Amino acid sequence: MASKTKQVSLEEALNLIPDGANVAVSGFMLGCVPRELYVGIAERFQKIGHPRGLTVMHAAGNGNNKDQGIIDFSYEGLITRYICGHYANNSRLIDLTNANKIAAYNFPQGVIAHMYRAAAAGKPGEITRIGLHTFCDPRLQGGKMNEVTTEDLVELLTIDGKEYLLYKVPKLDIGLIRGTTADENGNITMEEEFAPLDALDIAMAVRTMGGKVIVQVKNVVSSKSIDRTQVVIPGNLVDAVVVSESPIENHRQTPGSYYDPVLAGHYQLSDVSFSSIPFDERKVIARRAAMELKPNSVVNLGIGIPEGVAAVATEEGAGDQLLLTIESGLIGGIPTGGQNFGSAINAWAALPEAAQFDYYNGGNLALTCLGFAEVDPTGNVNVSKFGTRIAGVGGFVDISQSTKTIVFSGTMTAGGLKLAIENGKMVIVQEGKKIKFKKNLDQITFSSQFSKETGQKVLFVTERCVFQIVEEGLKLIEVAPGIDIEKDILPYMEFKPIISENVPLMDARIFRDEPMGLAEIIASKG
Repeated sequence: MASKTKQVSLEEALNLIPDGANVAVSGFMLGCVPRELYVGIAERFQKIGHPRGLTVMHAAGNGNNKDQGIIDFSYEGLITRYICGHYANNSRLIDLTNANKIAAYNFPQGVIAHMYRAAAAGKPGEITRIGLHTFCDPRLQGGKMNEVTTEDLVELLTIDGKEYLLYKVPKLDIGLIRGTTADENGNITMEEEFAPLDALDIAMAVRTMGGKVIVQVKNVVSSKSIDRTQVVIPGNLVDAVVVSESPIENHRQTPGSYYDPVLAGHYQLSDVSFSSIPFDERKVIARRAAMELKPNSVVNLGIGIPEGVAAVATEEGAGDQLLLTIESGLIGGIPTGGQNFGSAINAWAALPEAAQFDYYNGGNLALTCLGFAEVDPTGNVNVSKFGTRIAGVGGFVDISQSTKTIVFSGTMTAGGLKLAIENGKMVIVQEGKKIKFKKNLDQITFSSQFSKETGQKVLFVTERCVFQIVEEGLKLIEVAPGIDIEKDILPYMEFKPIISENVPLMDARIFRDEPMGLAEIIASKG
């Protein structure tokens, strides 16, 4: 039987959170983030010292990468254990991690999304090959981010002769999630969110484990008026509903948009496409990466230089040859960047986060183009931790370990690098101060060993050369016109790659400010 109403005050909702609780929270950037609950927790802790000793768990980066999100209640004593997919530039938790004042784990975003679903079905955790031979592997760091993190949450298993990892789910006591509208029975719709993300899986996991689910919404309506087809979280999974009193600050669709019906998928825009990018080193890299596309490729593109692949394909009349996907669950359309990252214009569909990673883990991506920060002699990549700088893995491990062809894209060096393209040749005007090709890495976020075991094609495309992972290590396979290997490449690597006697030049068309015939290149691979 339905209760009279599940709507409670913020104070009543916070009373449900005991000291020492394990708390799972939904969200991607600020989408589905129950920030009013976060702010309330912080204010209560600062006033009376409770709740304290919380474990906080989330899959995607949770916040605006600055001063909103998990950072709102990231205080010493309030949070004592942290399990996340991405730190989202949370300076407080980064500092607490580095100072050994909290236990901290970093697991792949898709793994955490699947951990919720496993817990919802009464399973001990997620069994997967994602993370093998990376820092998530217990033979390395087991996802532990500092010395005080001692409990093993990842276990190595062998099933039918193959290695797997078991990511164990802690008992979840509280779920803090967000929707748009609730009725008196606690049924939740999400018509103003850009995707359903992980809210349902968290609610199911918490209820399976005997915990309480608190939902932040904008509106409360009668159950007589709610559209059943729009209900994402049924009321039997909900214990309390809190209506946001400050939605512009605490219930934003994205950091950059309070509410845009186009991002929510209610309307389509015409004549929307990727903008052309200037003819510079970024375009050179994107062009070479785009040459790896095949007809009708389903792809995932990382942020930064990899995003240029879609712009190049569109400019060349080959935009219809790739279908873009985002870790947040969106299929198709034009992904948005910056403060609207995670959403898309004119997307075909918005899947739950766990379902999107099912698709990725199943090997359904034809290609992914990702950035790289550091690479070692075997082709291992680090994008997650650099000394005291902690980023987190996000969906990087899930995607890079599941995709047939990987193109890591970025400049050879960083920090003051200045380049020019003159007469079809790459010219280094000023070399970057930061070397990316290093002998040793702080973390292994991408494993070359795993890639070789699974037969992936892995390229590293820079403005001056291309490397490929081969059995013996990292091999130089192409050099840009105008680049001298001894003068322009080897001095800016801490190790010497494998080099054939005659290294071919990169395709000359890449370095001309005119169409390069990408559509024909892609069609030739059909």
